Amino acid sequence: MTKEYIEILFPNTKNINEVVEIINKYKNKFGLNTNLRLAHFLAQVREEIGTNFKVQRENLNYHEDILPKIWPNRFTPELSEEYGRDNNDKANQEAIANIAYSNKLGNGNADSDGDGDMDKDDDGFKYRGAGCLQVTGKYNFNEVEKRCLKYANKEADPDTLEGFILFGMAFWIWKDLYRIADKGIEESVSEGITYIVNRYTKSYNNRYLHFKKIEKLI
Repeated sequence: MTKEYIEILFPNTKNINEVVEIINKYKNKFGLNTNLRLAHFLAQVREEIGTNFKVQRENLNYHEDILPKIWPNRFTPELSEEYGRDNNDKANQEAIANIAYSNKLGNGNADSDGDGDMDKDDDGFKYRGAGCLQVTGKYNFNEVEKRCLKYANKEADPDTLEGFILFGMAFWIWKDLYRIADKGIEESVSEGITYIVNRYTKSYNNRYLHFKKIEKLI
């Protein structure tokens, strides 16, 4: 049912056959070997990346007014004004990531490489959301990479399509999400998976609605 799921949930995907081929190549290795498990997995992916199944990283192009609402303990009005987007300037996404994710999820401080600048080489930006489940943070990257080596016998680059998919699959099996998926089609099952994938999201219901779109194919 992989292709049918992708066609329904990701209708703007141009290379559906390539996506399907990669998923089918690895799904049995990562606890996605039943229609129920795969449906729950793809419902989560759909909310994380949208209707086009393509390689993407976390978008941090936030307006200065939004930053303190998302990270109230990280962004003062001064920092938000300095790094956030406004009518004249683009957001400094590198600095935003480095501040937002400093000293958490295994990352170092905002200037983790010690060069005096918050840039693309620092942990926050380097380990921003990646893969089809948008894995975030140095610790999580390392754990996911271990599973890619263990179950696929290869390193995975999340900026390639295969690596993008493998990163999400590796997170799925690392967190034993297939065990939750096996409990059934109820909304509580979807919520249990969402709690682990993206605990503080406001999209719990959206993810279940994505699942409902393909439930009839299970």
